[in-house]
Amino acid sequence: MTRFGSARLWRAARFVIPAGSSAKIAHRLYKRGTEARNAGHYLAAAILYEEAIKFTPGLPGIHIQTGHMYKEAGDFDAAEAHYTTADRLGPGNADLALQFGHFYKLSGRPDQAIESYARALEMRPGWSDAADELAALRSAYDDRPVRSDGGAAPADQSVDFDRMAPELLPRGEPEVRRTFRDGLQVRHFGARRERSRWGTMRTLRGVEAIRGHVISPVPIVEVRIVVDGTVVRTEVPSAHDLRGGAPSQRKYVFNIWHDFSGFTHGRYEVEVRCIDVGNRTLFHRLQVVIAAPQAEADLPRSDGLVSIDPTDPRSVDDQVNARPSAVRAATRTLLPHPPRAILVQRVDQLGDLVVSVPAIRRLRALFPDARLVGLLSAANAGLGATLGLFDAIEVATFPEDPSEGRRVMAFGDQQALRERLRPYAFDVAIDLSESAVSRPLLLLSGAPFIYGFRSQQAVWLSADATGATHDPVNGHETAAHSARLVAMVDWLGGILSGHAAVAPNPALRRDMLADHGLGGDTPFIVLHAGARLAFSRWRHYSELAERIVAETRHHVVLLSDDPIAAGDLPAGLVASHRFHAVSGRMPFETFDALLSFCAVFVGNDSGPKHLAALRGAKVVSLHMARLNWNEWGQEGDGVVISRRVPCAGCGIHDAPEECGKDFACLSGIRVDEVFTAVTDLL
Repeated sequence: MTRFGSARLWRAARFVIPAGSSAKIAHRLYKRGTEARNAGHYLAAAILYEEAIKFTPGLPGIHIQTGHMYKEAGDFDAAEAHYTTADRLGPGNADLALQFGHFYKLSGRPDQAIESYARALEMRPGWSDAADELAALRSAYDDRPVRSDGGAAPADQSVDFDRMAPELLPRGEPEVRRTFRDGLQVRHFGARRERSRWGTMRTLRGVEAIRGHVISPVPIVEVRIVVDGTVVRTEVPSAHDLRGGAPSQRKYVFNIWHDFSGFTHGRYEVEVRCIDVGNRTLFHRLQVVIAAPQAEADLPRSDGLVSIDPTDPRSVDDQVNARPSAVRAATRTLLPHPPRAILVQRVDQLGDLVVSVPAIRRLRALFPDARLVGLLSAANAGLGATLGLFDAIEVATFPEDPSEGRRVMAFGDQQALRERLRPYAFDVAIDLSESAVSRPLLLLSGAPFIYGFRSQQAVWLSADATGATHDPVNGHETAAHSARLVAMVDWLGGILSGHAAVAPNPALRRDMLADHGLGGDTPFIVLHAGARLAFSRWRHYSELAERIVAETRHHVVLLSDDPIAAGDLPAGLVASHRFHAVSGRMPFETFDALLSFCAVFVGNDSGPKHLAALRGAKVVSLHMARLNWNEWGQEGDGVVISRRVPCAGCGIHDAPEECGKDFACLSGIRVDEVFTAVTDLL
């Protein structure tokens, strides 16, 4: 457990399963809930825990866990109900009283939080966790001291608690203290859920990454990938100390890149088996579909798609790491060209098309050169023909089936509709219905980019829209449906258009850089070696600086967040009058001038590269694949350099040891690749 109170409370909340068949069902539900919790899906975890409670009522511990999950999901009413039930089933629990204090503090009820912390202190006199929380909360909300008996004086009524944000208060040490539960966590198991004859399932294609870790007091010596009972890959995990964990615990990390292209298309059971030194096994099992690899040429923007040569005797890792980096123009759009043909789908009732008219007009304004084709129901086709907004109309046979309570389309009608739509060669297909029932019809359009309102059933959408307004009394929608549809279309127009911004600072002058030896027309290149996340810093800036000084006429300014020691740099570079090392913070005006007047800026994925692009500089961005380059790469004049790796999109933030590949997505970018990109921009 990492976020749900003290280790002592976790022990009190541990779910003890009674014997019997109901207990087995409860255990499975509880296990699934814990997996959802570990993945950060708190609402799903709460629901699964509640299902387990139905089979094993009367256990206070699982109510505490369920309350934790609802609290993390923001459903404070449900959380309080479970905490209250736990208190009724197991009264006199000081740990639970402390947890009530945390809950009331987070939910904006400081009076009750103070009472709960005081009650915990009364149950366990001298308990520093409760005393510290009580003192901190009293000092935050009231200038009067806590009574010596641990009771709380009445809260200061001059404080308007309703207008405060208690969830932003610093948490006490018991709340931020980290404990780690032993077990296996799989962080990445392929990246895609796709539709197939077996349903919408996780699908492995070609080279995939299976990444995760085991927390264990017993050494994990081997990780195996098993497909339908056959071991296809083994690796030794890397061992890491746990920050704040028990002395006996260690984290064993694996990131296995494996080529699944040798399997025939079909459904398989894939397991991750982790073997400890005592030959005991932890495993994670998943039903998947293994399908043919996709071609990089079909998805040139995705760094997670990697092709290798199956006849090459080198390992998958060696082949991936030997590939050149991808160098892409910073200016980009989601589609290779503006949409030429757009399918607009509204296959429901007359009123639905009426409220869609403003959105269709907006779509026409955003894409005036595109051919708009309406896919309409018979109920609204007549209106569609009078609007003057569609270049063509196709009528879908999509009737309501009373026995099913939904619209259906026979297989033959689906085939016929697909053939009718094929000649239009749609670039984009959009479903204007908020209901997800009609969303699968978009798949019949043949469009490479399909768009609609967000739906858990339509995970295959290229993009989705969401958003709602809330009535202050009943919480229901208050914006007109037509307004929501216009907003949806505007979102589509926004993501399909380029929005690179250039905003020079007119107050800057070149002579501001004279003190740095860069006055006049001295040409210079800025290398920014810093980044907030230390592991996202490329390691080869000094080598790049050497190349630039040796092979161009430009000066080089090396900026670093950390102090730069001359001994850390090549002697020849330090001796050059064209090399300038600057470390630490400088006045923003000077920093701004360096970025604004440089010939080229080279930097990591951090704020300065975005500022340089905003000022109009030519930027070479070195982008690690923890996030997609096309989301966080700079825009404007320049290039983004990244590497294709199967684990792209890991999102690693506060646990860099979980990479397992020494951040090959960044460390594998070569100096000559960056130097070539720089000289191409000069």
